[in-house]
Amino acid sequence: MKKTHVLKRGLLTLAAAAALGAVVLAVPTPILGSPVVAYAAEETAEVATIAEFEAALQNPAITVINVNQSIQFRKNITNIPNRDLTINGNADKGVVINSAHNSIYGKQNTKGKNTISIKNVNIVGADSDGRFFTGGSGNGPSSYGWDVYAEDVTYQGARFVHLSEGKLTFAGKNNNINTRAENAWVHDLEFLPGTVYNGIAANKDHGQFSAFYFNGALIKGKATGEAIIGDNAKINVKIGPQSNVNYYYPVFYDKVQKVDVGANASLDVDAAGVAFQFIPRADYVNKVPTFNLASGSSVHLNGRGGGNYATMKLQYYGSEVNVSEDAELVVTGNSTKAVVESEYKGAVINLDAPRNFELTNKKPNSKLFYATNTTINATDVSEIATWAQTGGDYDYTPVYLDGGSFSVNFGKICNSTTLSTTGDISPNFRLENYGKISLVGGGI
Repeated sequence: MKKTHVLKRGLLTLAAAAALGAVVLAVPTPILGSPVVAYAAEETAEVATIAEFEAALQNPAITVINVNQSIQFRKNITNIPNRDLTINGNADKGVVINSAHNSIYGKQNTKGKNTISIKNVNIVGADSDGRFFTGGSGNGPSSYGWDVYAEDVTYQGARFVHLSEGKLTFAGKNNNINTRAENAWVHDLEFLPGTVYNGIAANKDHGQFSAFYFNGALIKGKATGEAIIGDNAKINVKIGPQSNVNYYYPVFYDKVQKVDVGANASLDVDAAGVAFQFIPRADYVNKVPTFNLASGSSVHLNGRGGGNYATMKLQYYGSEVNVSEDAELVVTGNSTKAVVESEYKGAVINLDAPRNFELTNKKPNSKLFYATNTTINATDVSEIATWAQTGGDYDYTPVYLDGGSFSVNFGKICNSTTLSTTGDISPNFRLENYGKISLVGGGI
């Protein structure tokens, strides 16, 4: 294992230095001029074999590992010491890391946290149970001590990482995660500004999975999980691409209470069933979960599967969807139930001069909402287009209604019935009659 950069750490004997895998330098003493052994443990390890890779992971002095030739795991690599560590995979040079059925396990640490950075890697794991990194003591909650920074990662296997108590951050323009189960388990998730991410979850007919499972512990009794998409990022996720079965699990699932889509960013989810969901739990840290689209952003949610599942499920009282100026939210479904489910009272959709707010149910004679006391608050909507419940692609001329600034309250015990309208909206607007609507903002 060849090392490059040195970090002086005091004096050791030759035997001790060799045992640590350190570079040994002979230097004169200032008194006698006789050589002594100086410890110069290098931070960077250049590895070409799995044995060298394992040794570098277990050496706490190593903080950068460059993998220069393809390697294959032989076993789990457990209890790697807690420190910030970078693995450079040289994927652009054809290097492949095959983790097979095994994983790197970061040592459990309940008193602090370190980050493992995984960059420029092409990783292949077993479809049945392969994953590259496991943060902490095990494979689920109460596994503490680690975050993961992933940049330009290609992964195929069961899951990329198990990080139930950590934060997974993606960066770079070349991230391709293709998994049999979820892409990852996380406590928090962030895509840095400008990130490009292409994810496929539940890629075989072996069960239903979300794309990201927020399955960590509650923090002071509260669900605090967040999914943050930075400005100008482009996030594309497919769930169950091989199937039109009506899958239950969405892109972000369980203890996630806030999803932010940054300015000019995009989130495109193509799901076998449910694409987006806040589940019905009473422990959200901010009391109500929120889905926030910043100016210029674009969110497309598509549910392919027929049946009873809505594409977007806002399943807690007062759930909020906030669409900023020039942002776009397009939700398409194929459901006998609805495209948007807001069964619990008080869900609110706030539209501030949106570029487009569009809902489409491709199932004939089917509603847009399965709602109870839900409200759309809109400002500066210049055009409202409506289509009857004909289903299909709605490739015919709509009926246009007056817009402006208005509120529509609808849903009497789980339906689309319009209960009241206020403001500039046309008195002919009746949400229960439509299979598709489009609200376009600006220009007033």
